[in-house]
Amino acid sequence: MQNNIFIKYSRRRTLAIKIDCTGKVIVYCPLNTSKKRILELLNDKKQWIVSHLKKINTQNSKSKQFFEYQKISILGNIYDVIYKDNKIVIGETSLSTSCKNNVQTIKKWLVKQAREIVLTRLKHWSNVMKIAFNRGELTSARKKWGSCDNKHDIRLNFRLVMLPYSCIDYVCIHELSHILQMNHSKKFWEYVSKYVPNYKDIKKILKDYSYTLQLF
Repeated sequence: MQNNIFIKYSRRRTLAIKIDCTGKVIVYCPLNTSKKRILELLNDKKQWIVSHLKKINTQNSKSKQFFEYQKISILGNIYDVIYKDNKIVIGETSLSTSCKNNVQTIKKWLVKQAREIVLTRLKHWSNVMKIAFNRGELTSARKKWGSCDNKHDIRLNFRLVMLPYSCIDYVCIHELSHILQMNHSKKFWEYVSKYVPNYKDIKKILKDYSYTLQLF
């Protein structure tokens, strides 16, 4: 495990440990933190770290076929990806390709689907919530499902099209709510819960799909 531990110093006040979806253990430390204190923290959290690494390894094992692009999730439904005669078949969809561009062909198709589905859901919720945004765009971010800036431009990860509609809708509502509250205050979550009462459950589902952020 030691080879997979990374230390990051910053102007923070407390120590914290995070384990990402690849199994990387990251320790966030104040600038003057001693190595002894870091080792003490790692020792105290050893059982928690081992438990989470086992869970991540299990999840990664299950998602292996997705990383090899043998399976793909579309709106939460799992499809086999069949490569045959310069074609990629996903469900009832057949894509023309060359062997060198298989992954890029699938990505291009997913982006097109996301433009039609994800951005349409954003417009839908904008109308329902009566919150106008400036621009809605797709992004290929590796760590975020969506973002909203102070110009009210909303960016949504194209990989959302792999997730169930409940997750897509939650992210749209989340980012639209930021137009009213550019923070994660109590008021912000109260507004989100008005449209997604079970948002805490949806956040857990999003974590289950975090591996998709590393695809394509």
